[in-house]
Amino acid sequence: MQGLSDLELYVYDAVASADTGGGAVGDTEIAEIAAAAGHGEDEVRRALDRLVSLNHLRSHSAGYTLGPHDWAP
Repeated sequence: MQGLSDLELYVYDAVASADTGGGAVGDTEIAEIAAAAGHGEDEVRRALDRLVSLNHLRSHSAGYTLGPHDWAP
């Protein structure tokens, strides 16, 4: 997780919270994350895309979930 911006870490944490509860981060949650983080939705989407490209997250039709990791919640 080194080399991630504060926003990317915030977004990752939000996805991890949703994923642990069996959910995914979709459009509604992206808007909520953006508002809570004080950033625009486009910035949050760029952070999500970068996290996917780094294999930290996965993108599905239902939204974003955690990628492979070696820790348990």
